[in-house]
Amino acid sequence: MNLTKRGKWLTAIAALVAGYVVFGPKDTASVEPARTSSSAAARAAHAAAASPLSVPVAHTLLMLAQRVVEQSSAASLFAAHSWYTPPPPPPPPPPAAAVETARVAPTAPPLPFQFIGSYTPNGQAPVFFLTRGDRVYDVHIGDTLDDTYSIDSFANGQLLLTYKPLNIQQQLLAGVSK
Repeated sequence: MNLTKRGKWLTAIAALVAGYVVFGPKDTASVEPARTSSSAAARAAHAAAASPLSVPVAHTLLMLAQRVVEQSSAASLFAAHSWYTPPPPPPPPPPAAAVETARVAPTAPPLPFQFIGSYTPNGQAPVFFLTRGDRVYDVHIGDTLDDTYSIDSFANGQLLLTYKPLNIQQQLLAGVSK
């Protein structure tokens, strides 16, 4: 086996460490745990007797060691807790007079149509283009849309529509004027 210079040095160091462990000093006191001698115990007792604060401290420590905790507070340390919060109460009902006026005056829903534009062919009635969602309507004055709205008139840049179930007129801004 061919060893390099480095390998030879490492082998020599390992042999020296092993020799020291096997043949080195046999001090058993350094391996065993330290034992208190009688002189150390006497010093501790003398220090306790000489200190004026040692008696109250010892009494306090003795009281702390014998303390008892109430069972009710000890049981509440690990009690189950709920994070549930009840919902807020419902709002109070409206006064009877407000309910009566709401019943007396029904209103039409907001217009579902939007104005896109208009076209007036030569010498004919104008055609208005309205949209509702993805559907486009081409309407003339007097037409009915979805059996719900009728086109009544056009004046001052506004279309006048009538909501047929309640016979309520609504205006749709057309953006053009005659």
